[in-house]
Amino acid sequence: MSKPRILLAGALDADAEARLEGVATVVRVFTQEEQVLRAAIVDCDALVARTHTPVSRRLLEAGRRLRVVGVAGVGVDRVDVAAAEELGVTVVNTPAAASDAVAEFTVGLMLQLLRPIPQLAREYRAGQFASLREHGHGVELGGLTVGIVGMGRIGSRLGRICAAGFGARVLYNDIVEVGPFAFPAEPVDKATIWEQADIITLHVPLTELTRGMVGGEVLDRLRPTTYLVNSARGAIVDTDALTVALVQGRIAGAGLDVTSPEPLPPTHPLFACERCLLTPHVASRTHTGLRRMFAVVDQVLAHLEQAE
Repeated sequence: MSKPRILLAGALDADAEARLEGVATVVRVFTQEEQVLRAAIVDCDALVARTHTPVSRRLLEAGRRLRVVGVAGVGVDRVDVAAAEELGVTVVNTPAAASDAVAEFTVGLMLQLLRPIPQLAREYRAGQFASLREHGHGVELGGLTVGIVGMGRIGSRLGRICAAGFGARVLYNDIVEVGPFAFPAEPVDKATIWEQADIITLHVPLTELTRGMVGGEVLDRLRPTTYLVNSARGAIVDTDALTVALVQGRIAGAGLDVTSPEPLPPTHPLFACERCLLTPHVASRTHTGLRRMFAVVDQVLAHLEQAE
C-alpha cells in the first residue's frame, strides 16, 4: 500500500518529524495562508499544525482525503471543530502537554509583578546598592488572595503551587464542578474574584463565552491594588480597556503572555507602560513542553493506522 500523505503546516522538532517521515510522505508548507494550504491539502490524508494555524471549513473541505487533523498544542480554538465533525475528520491535540510549564510561568509573572527583581538587578548593576537596601521592595505572595478563573489542568496546578507552596488564599471559578483538591481552595462566583482577589489569573479556553470576558466593566470592578495575569488566550481580555486601566492606574499592573492582537505592534502603548509585563506567548515553550506537544504526531499516525 502507498504511504499516507501528511501536510505539515509548521515546523516541529527533528525527532517528531522523523517519526512522520518513517511511515508517511510529509508535505511541508509552513504558512498560515489558507489559499496555499488548500492547494497543498487536496491529496493529503492528515494535517499536522501548530496552534497558530487557522483550520477553517474551507481548508477542511479542500482535503478530499483528509481523515485527521493534529494540533501540536493545548487549544483548538483556531480549528473549525464543528465542520471537522460534520466532514468526518478527527481532531486531536495535546491538552496536558504544557500544564506544568504554563503554571510555573504564571507564577513567575506573579512574582515579577510583586517583586521588581529585574529592575533591582539593573539598578544594582548601575551602582546602587546601599540606597536599594534602605527600604522594602514589593509584597509577598503568601499574604495575598489569588483568584483563578478556570480550574482545569493548568489552573489546578497553579492553585496547588500558590496555596500549598506559598500559603496564599486561593479562590476559583469554573463553569463545571471541579475538585475537591488536595490543597485549600474556595469555589466562588466570578464577582467575588473580581472584588476580593489581589491577583486574578486566567486559565480558560477561548470560546464565545470567554471572548472579551475581562473588559471595561470587569476592570472597573477591580481594586487599584489588583494585578491581572493572562497566560491563556489574548482575546479573553479587552486589550484596549486594559490599556486604559493600566495607564490611568486603575489597577496595580498586568502580566500578559498573550494579547489580542498578537503580536502587538511595536508602538503599542502597553510596551511603554511600566505597570505591564509582556512576554511573547512562550509560557508553554519549555523544551519538555514542546516535546510533549509535538507528540501529537503519534496520535495522528495511530489514527491513520487504525483507519487502514
